[in-house]
Amino acid sequence: MAIPVIDFSKLNGEERAKTLAEIAVACEEWGFFQLVNHGITEEVLERVKRVCSEHYKVEREEGFNNSEAVKSFNDLVEKKSGEKLENLDWEDVFLLSDDNEWPSTTPGFK
Repeated sequence: MAIPVIDFSKLNGEERAKTLAEIAVACEEWGFFQLVNHGITEEVLERVKRVCSEHYKVEREEGFNNSEAVKSFNDLVEKKSGEKLENLDWEDVFLLSDDNEWPSTTPGFK
């Protein structure tokens, strides 16, 4: 199985209904999809990645690494193998709450 790939350029044409159906199926069956031909430049995409990484390093990394979930997981691995986990590619979730507070110490994120 492959992650669904949606061609955004087909939303404005004869294949609109088919593309919308593909989006619906991808959301229902996968929960996400890859969007191609969206018109967003590589420069903007790279800037978003850079700013998100900066935000994580400045505002989230320490708290995440000290969270109970990470501590518990590290303890479990250490008990099983005698080693600690380091430099893993952890995934983090950024949640915008109702008060819509943006990160204060990562100016590029605004």
